[in-house]
Amino acid sequence: MNINEIVSNGFSINDIERKFSSFAFISLKTALNSFFSTYKSSTLFIHSILNGGTSNINEVDRQYATDYIEHYAETIIHFQHFIELVCKEILREKNELLVLNIDRQHEIFYKLLNNEEVTSLELEGIRTIEFNTTYERLFNLIKAGKLDSKYNFFATQKNKDALNKLNTLRNRIWHRGTFVLRYEALDVFIGKFILPIINEIISLPEFMSLKSSWSYKPLTLGIDPLSEIIIECSKDSYNAGKVAFIKELGRAAYNNPLHFKFKFFNDEIIKHSLNTAEAELNAYHSQATAIYDCPVCGVKSLTSYEDSDGEQESDGSYSSYWTFSWYIKCHCCSFKISRELKNPKEYGYDLPDYWYSYDH
Repeated sequence: MNINEIVSNGFSINDIERKFSSFAFISLKTALNSFFSTYKSSTLFIHSILNGGTSNINEVDRQYATDYIEHYAETIIHFQHFIELVCKEILREKNELLVLNIDRQHEIFYKLLNNEEVTSLELEGIRTIEFNTTYERLFNLIKAGKLDSKYNFFATQKNKDALNKLNTLRNRIWHRGTFVLRYEALDVFIGKFILPIINEIISLPEFMSLKSSWSYKPLTLGIDPLSEIIIECSKDSYNAGKVAFIKELGRAAYNNPLHFKFKFFNDEIIKHSLNTAEAELNAYHSQATAIYDCPVCGVKSLTSYEDSDGEQESDGSYSSYWTFSWYIKCHCCSFKISRELKNPKEYGYDLPDYWYSYDH
């Protein structure tokens, strides 16, 4: 096959049996998972962010891991992509012409104008309008009362500013490829400005049935990470540690291997997770000290690990010595947090106190 045949050897999502009609909700899932993962990719320097460990911001910037930069880029790009595709889908429901850059496609233009059938193959090579034009068109049609009032949230000044900033950040990644929002700025921008828009979109009647195509699995703890982050980030002074805890719950929920429809697959997964946790606890010179029920998957495979440290004198002796819990990790869903975060009770969640320290 030549290159033209190779790149034509595909199919349109519209032509197959799927709950979604585009990549929109695939992008939403990727964006949320990437945003949730920004805590995990920041664990080596999270103490500097949460505790103000240094006043030199350039020193902190140099600590940002490549994983964080990758997750940041995926977060911005895929949230923007999701919202752009949703805006186009809303316009397309009114008329396909509202989203097409079709000046020289005269026959297709005629067919669409006269409500004649146009195949997905005919539309495949036609470019759609850019995001700025898409959103401007949607905004003005809403303001003119031409679209259903359920879309009015797109036309508030706060959301207009947020979406324009999101598109700017996306362009700075796409075209220049150098700018990265710092950890707390990303938290507030996504949690306070973007997630409320996402929440409005997924609550629209036409999209509510698509939850399974983008959402994480339910948490045993019984909270919704998306809603919890919106609530926390809407405060004048948000708690970065609490949001980090919630993000890790969300990341692990996406990674939870347990099946909620086909539960007969779970027995082997749970057995392996329990055995791994027990083996860690009983291993020679193990740092594992306790096993808890996981707040994400519910399996009793959340293992606590401890470490020791002390003040050493010049003769090699210790003037003081202490032991402390270091981190916890679930051997089923991969939920993992370290002692830089507070005990969950301090964030308002009814969970055990994982962190302790005692002197010898």
